Amino acid sequence: MVDEFIEKIQEYTKSQPTSNLCTPTSKNAINETEHKLGFSIPNLLKQCYLRVGNGGFGPGYGVIGLEGGYASDYGNVVETFQLLKSDQESEGLEWQEGLLPFCEWGCNIFSCVDCNDPQHPVFTFEDFAVTQQNYTLDRFFELWMSGADILSCDGAEVDEVEITNPFTGEKETVSKRRQK
Repeated sequence: MVDEFIEKIQEYTKSQPTSNLCTPTSKNAINETEHKLGFSIPNLLKQCYLRVGNGGFGPGYGVIGLEGGYASDYGNVVETFQLLKSDQESEGLEWQEGLLPFCEWGCNIFSCVDCNDPQHPVFTFEDFAVTQQNYTLDRFFELWMSGADILSCDGAEVDEVEITNPFTGEKETVSKRRQK
């Protein structure tokens, strides 16, 4: 079942204009990453790293790679995990055990997977809020391959606000997502 699903992800990735796709990684790199994280990565994500690429594919800015792969604005998947966890804790907030940021959307928004739950539910991290979504890791990739706007699946609403750019003095419209 996983093999067929990975093949679908491979085919879909090849059909996309993906300039950030990194070559697949090794089992040793996955073992090192899991050791640094202190928990196991879901098998589906492992197989993506081994057979699709070491990040750089997927929705938004893409799946975050392991060391030597595609990096988020904060680095590889371990560095991103450590930074988000540290930032959350510095704000007096708890970071859920086994919660791994694996896909970057920009504007400090990440999709995270609960690696400790065998169902592997997906959460969205945004503005220090961690919100569980109504889909799993498998469904996340299905939504991406179907062309769905994954971030709109969480029920967030978008507010548009007009601001004055402090550097140029020009008026601009910016968008901010908020939970219902």
